[in-house]
Amino acid sequence: MIHRPATLNDIDAVYELYMDKVANPYLTYDEMEKEEFVDIFVGLLQTTTLFVVELDNEIVSTYRLIPKQNRQAHTWYLGSFTVKNNLQGRGLGLQILEHIKDIMTQNNKRRIELTVDINNDAAVHLYKKAGFAIEGQIKMSYRRSDNGEYYDEFLMGITN
Repeated sequence: MIHRPATLNDIDAVYELYMDKVANPYLTYDEMEKEEFVDIFVGLLQTTTLFVVELDNEIVSTYRLIPKQNRQAHTWYLGSFTVKNNLQGRGLGLQILEHIKDIMTQNNKRRIELTVDINNDAAVHLYKKAGFAIEGQIKMSYRRSDNGEYYDEFLMGITN
C-alpha cells in the first residue's frame, strides 16, 4: 500500500469514495454533483491534509490528517476516512490506521482524535480494534441536508 498526499489527478477517485451511497452519510460532505465537488477538492488540496491510499495502482482509500495548533499541536484530527466499499472487511482499514499511527510517532505527535457517527457500528468497531477509545459523545454534531436531521457522534482518541 502506498499512502501519499492527494493531487488534482485524484479527483475522480476521491469523488467516488466521498459519494459512495454507503459511505457518504457518514462523511463530511453531502451528496453533490462532481462539478460542485471540484471547488471543495481544490480547497482540500491547498490545506495539504488530504491523503489517498493506493493498492495495485488503484486508489482504495482517502483520509485527512489535520494538525491542531498551539496547545494542541501534539494532536492530529483524522477526518473523512473511508475505504472503497467493495474492499471493506478485508483488513485494509486496520492496516491504514496502523500506518497512520506509525507516522504519528515518526512526526512526534502524541494523539490522534476523530469523530464518528454513533450509529456507524462498523467504523466504531474498526477504530476500537485499532486502539481508539470513546472519550465522549457530541450531541447534534452534524446535520445532513438530504433529510434535515441532526446526528450525534462519538469523540474517539488514541495516544502514544
